[in-house]
Amino acid sequence: MRFTSLDGAFGQAVDSFDIRTLADADLVVLLQKLYANRFLVLKTEGLTKAEYVAFAKRLGDPIPLSSDPETPEIAIISNLKTNTKQSRLGAAHWHTDQSFRKTVSSATMLYSVQAPKAGGATKFCNMAAAYEALPATTKEQLDDLWVEHRHGVSVSAPKDDHVPLPPRGWDQSYTVHHPLVRFHPETRQKSLYAVTGSAQGIRGMEPSEGARLLQELTQHVLQPQFVTAYAHQLHDLVVWDNPTVMHSATPIDEATPGNTRVLHRISLRGSPSVLGKRRHLLNAA
Repeated sequence: MRFTSLDGAFGQAVDSFDIRTLADADLVVLLQKLYANRFLVLKTEGLTKAEYVAFAKRLGDPIPLSSDPETPEIAIISNLKTNTKQSRLGAAHWHTDQSFRKTVSSATMLYSVQAPKAGGATKFCNMAAAYEALPATTKEQLDDLWVEHRHGVSVSAPKDDHVPLPPRGWDQSYTVHHPLVRFHPETRQKSLYAVTGSAQGIRGMEPSEGARLLQELTQHVLQPQFVTAYAHQLHDLVVWDNPTVMHSATPIDEATPGNTRVLHRISLRGSPSVLGKRRHLLNAA
């Protein structure tokens, strides 16, 4: 495998390998790179849905996202008959996948079936680096706080964020709490977690006080040194680490010939089975 740094503050591209025949030892290396670089772009020559799902299952437990009886693991994201610049609905808002659920997502994957000539990039925010940049006294104040999460517009949402669309039949009043500072489930690295997207307050704080703190943290993490973007190319498989990354789609016009974006999304939970006896290798990269 060849790893190449992408333009921007973090992220790497990976080529010269076939994910369909990837050995376990190489998969551990891939995971090392993912956790160290926050997101990877795997350059493929094309994948069937079955091959995509099979690879995803080696990285975790796919969350059912569709009613497709053959591949319920895959959600289709496209700009066909959709103009997110006008509708201002959907994933063009800073968030962490599944943060409004009790069981959060470990990783998200986007496979590019069709790629536009321009636009449609995904933006990423390095929450681990943002936490490390905080003063020690601030870290001490944040380490024991718990955030109230609920699907909907966050109290700390940046003004240009779009309105998130709820899962079908979702109870918008359903509320969970997650630590503001999480230990990564595999590396144990500390990171800020989901300070916007679904964050609605901080347990034990007055609503205005909690909202103000979340807004300040959102402004902190979205500074340019913690943010990058990637424009999807045909047959790219982009994987990111949800415990340490927030992301946002960018608005895109409705599809026209040569400007169509079709992505197959898979969200994962749980730990990669390959790490069972190899977890000690994660920090050996």
